[in-house]
Amino acid sequence: MNGVPQIAAVVLAGSSPKENDPLAEHTLGRPKGLLPIAGRPMIAYVVEALAGSRYIRSIIVVGLPPEDRPPLPAPVTHLPAHGDLFSNAEAGIAHAIAVHPDLDGIVVSSADIPLVTPEIVDRFIEDCLCTDHDVYYGVVERSVMEGRFPTSRRSYVHLREGDFAGADMILVRPGAMLANRDLWRQVADARKSALSQARILGGIWPVLKLLTRRMSLAEAERQASRALNVRGRAVICRDPEVGMDVDKPFQLDIVRAELEGRRDG
Repeated sequence: MNGVPQIAAVVLAGSSPKENDPLAEHTLGRPKGLLPIAGRPMIAYVVEALAGSRYIRSIIVVGLPPEDRPPLPAPVTHLPAHGDLFSNAEAGIAHAIAVHPDLDGIVVSSADIPLVTPEIVDRFIEDCLCTDHDVYYGVVERSVMEGRFPTSRRSYVHLREGDFAGADMILVRPGAMLANRDLWRQVADARKSALSQARILGGIWPVLKLLTRRMSLAEAERQASRALNVRGRAVICRDPEVGMDVDKPFQLDIVRAELEGRRDG
């Protein structure tokens, strides 16, 4: 690819934990990305990392209601919530392409990975764009995650090559999510369960292979690519921060301790 790749970023910020969610007592019904950490809302750290990337040319935040849009460290375009996670991502991607039709890709990130930095964002983009695929999904190998965050207690998918946690950052090429939209939505809704996703994408056989640890990373890529009609690739991330999302109070404590330490240091 000639020149510097042109990338937009979509931050999914509309998720508010339900009453039975472990974080409900912290969020009090407001979007999780607004949780205060070291004097700033969690989403501010994500926006700052994206804005500092040498590749990101615009940032779209999807899902924050007008009354819940705090000052952020870089200019962003706000879009309202469009329903479920997939619809929010689709709306953000469509807006990015409409404004910048010459984009090489769109990074889609959650608002709850506040430990990412501009350098981490750059490495993720570079690791993705070294191949020509439609969708790149970040994963973090268990030893990398637990070496950096030994008490994070992530969920892992058990494959032949090892155990992998999903990252909260993907990169998509323009137009990649237009095919099989209903299937994309089902996969997004089942994002917390690798077994449910395997069943959606291929039925009982992939589920059995996952349960017996007989599925390889390459086979998982092929299964998802066939079902979704895209050329997909799992990107093994060198930086566990892209997988250190905040789903539970003890994970909030981990990122708070880290960011407060950065501030005080």
